[in-house]
Amino acid sequence: MDEQNHDVQCLAFECMRYHSANAGDMFPVAAHSHYFSEILLVRSGTCCVVRKGFTHILRTGELLYISPMLRHSIESADGKPVVLDVIKYSASRLREIPSYLTDLRALATDVAQVRIPIQMSAEEVHSYHLDSIIEECIRESARRDFAWDLHIRALLYLMITGLARFWISHRESFAGQLPKERNPVLDIPPYIEQHISEPLRVEDLAARCGLSYPCFTRCFHEFFGISCKQFIMRIRVETVEQYLVYSELDLSSISQLTGYTDSSHMVKDFRRMTGMTPGQYRTMMKNQSHVPFSRFSGQTVPNHTAKG
Repeated sequence: MDEQNHDVQCLAFECMRYHSANAGDMFPVAAHSHYFSEILLVRSGTCCVVRKGFTHILRTGELLYISPMLRHSIESADGKPVVLDVIKYSASRLREIPSYLTDLRALATDVAQVRIPIQMSAEEVHSYHLDSIIEECIRESARRDFAWDLHIRALLYLMITGLARFWISHRESFAGQLPKERNPVLDIPPYIEQHISEPLRVEDLAARCGLSYPCFTRCFHEFFGISCKQFIMRIRVETVEQYLVYSELDLSSISQLTGYTDSSHMVKDFRRMTGMTPGQYRTMMKNQSHVPFSRFSGQTVPNHTAKG
């Protein structure tokens, strides 16, 4: 999530098949991070993923889970073309599974805190059926038939369950690396997302962690590579995007629902992050058929486009 990156994700998930030979200047993928868990499954070729202090070589059929906000780059390991299935998702936004949400966050933050990604061999991927699950996610995302987002969400729950079970089965081997206590700063991003409609002050978030303001801001930036204030703004703008795409609410109503004191402040942040006004963004997305309703059998019915 670089300072100059204005491509703000507005869905709870994204599924794609990535062909490096067709990606032009987009491959190799420069070092970046984002507030989404990312799954990379190599379909062909050999991929190299580099993150601070670690290099991972992924061969055909192998999978890598990358924690949110973990800076990483992606390239071919041998200079030959690579085909990757890429799944990005936010566990916090898949709110249909609230009873397991704490455990899923714990999984993500444990992995992130010790900087250990989940890397699975082709045999392990197949034993948890992740290759077929991810294949179906890509297919559904491309076709977008009726209730496609509901189908993908069901598949994502199966995928996340498989990842969690794999991690749990290997957790003992990492026991010595896990801190005795979880860093409370790790729980702040999901807290921000859950309370984005409320006033959020960095001072209050620091107090929630039991840390002084300077200590909290330093720790947050060191771990996530961005200031807490900037992070709040990004999540607010993400949420504004969702309301613009999936509702007909006016700007005043959206600003109230996303924690802004007034719509002018919201418009300023939105333009800074996306390079366009909220009105321009809404028009662009509707022109691309990202609309909340569609015609079906002569009646206007919900299309259930994926919502965050």
